[in-house]
Amino acid sequence: MSGGPDALRLGPVEFDQLHTAFRDAFADYSMDASHVTEENLRLRGAKNGVDYAASVGAYDGDRLVGFLLVGLGPWRGEPAAFDAGTGIVPVYRGRGLARRMFEHALPGLRARGVKRFVLEVLQDNARARRAYEKSGFAVTRELRCYTLDPAALPPAPLLSDAAVPPAPDLLPAAGPSLFALREVDRRQVLALAGEADWQPSWECSCEAVMRLPGELLCLGAFDGEDCVGALAWAPFFRWLLTLVVRRDRRRRGAGTALLRGLAERLPADGAKINLLNVDASDAGMRAFVERLGFDHLVDQYEMERAL
Repeated sequence: MSGGPDALRLGPVEFDQLHTAFRDAFADYSMDASHVTEENLRLRGAKNGVDYAASVGAYDGDRLVGFLLVGLGPWRGEPAAFDAGTGIVPVYRGRGLARRMFEHALPGLRARGVKRFVLEVLQDNARARRAYEKSGFAVTRELRCYTLDPAALPPAPLLSDAAVPPAPDLLPAAGPSLFALREVDRRQVLALAGEADWQPSWECSCEAVMRLPGELLCLGAFDGEDCVGALAWAPFFRWLLTLVVRRDRRRRGAGTALLRGLAERLPADGAKINLLNVDASDAGMRAFVERLGFDHLVDQYEMERAL
């Protein structure tokens, strides 16, 4: 290595080079990233508001060996930045590159009026969490991630029995679901955002839903002409970005009907439904997804620091 890597702005981006660095950096990651294509990386960057002029790359000669992808957008009412991906090729780790890239990004972010930096880190990545804490980040909440085989959804009679434990969540009460499902646009889904009990993560925010290029499958659960619940599904990622039911219409089967309607519209290719970043403090939502057969995938920490 020639004198150590230098931190440089990423933009304009050569996506083939960035994708190669991503694959190399996450080859030994605890979650398999081998499926991430160049197009997948591009779309996820668009979803998270990545600004490549605000992002940072570490190069050894002409080779990109580390990167910090920075998303920009609103967060809790303030201009904010999001770590949409930090990766370092294994042989270059332990040299302070992550810290150097972050510090390299800070002046430009402050000049843009950014007030807060947000990131997510796997809970089993203790080394990364300690590094972030040394850089001034603090855990703000815990997030749960789930996955479901659509074929494993129980049939309707099993989901409408009287044995469902009472909880202020989406669980259906006794009796069959009477909701009609219709495809809606993403703005109709987001019109229900105020009914959620917690702010979605950056990855699943209202802004992310609106920024994502291409088609989303959006379903609404209707009682007559009244939309009482909705979901947004990103086919390319196989992510359930949002699922929300009006507070005054919960435990009547709308959430269950929406998930069953989604499963019926998916191709029979054996792929899973991924529900990411559920606020761990929402016991009702966790009970709902577990009863429907979702399996636990990973846990994350959401972390923030003021700029």
